[in-house]
Amino acid sequence: METRRAVLSALSASVLALLGGCLGSPPRGTGPRRPPDPPAGQSRRTPDRPDLYVETFDFEATESGALRVFGDVGNRGGVERSATVRVRATVGGETYTRETTLSVQPGETASFSVTLSVSQEAFLRGGELDVSLV
Repeated sequence: METRRAVLSALSASVLALLGGCLGSPPRGTGPRRPPDPPAGQSRRTPDRPDLYVETFDFEATESGALRVFGDVGNRGGVERSATVRVRATVGGETYTRETTLSVQPGETASFSVTLSVSQEAFLRGGELDVSLV
């Protein structure tokens, strides 16, 4: 009987030792206790997504070697929209810009394409490309 009591006592001491590490201290919160105040005079509201967006774009060389940028503009809205796409390439500190306007049906995409007066070869040697809606 004494052996049984010694085994149970040792077992319960082991269990308590193991649980002691888990229950030592509860986790504490980090960071601010409340969200920051909104800017003065402005509500705290998530901005709406615009109806028009640049879905995809890519580039290639034309037959003459110029840089051609093409892609698609999407319309999340419920009415037809006009979009002006601005394509800007910066090569060697010089900027080349072209704009094109297109109509996009609701829930659809429309394709655009512009050719810039810089070669694709020069662009590939460290040029930057920006495609945006204006």
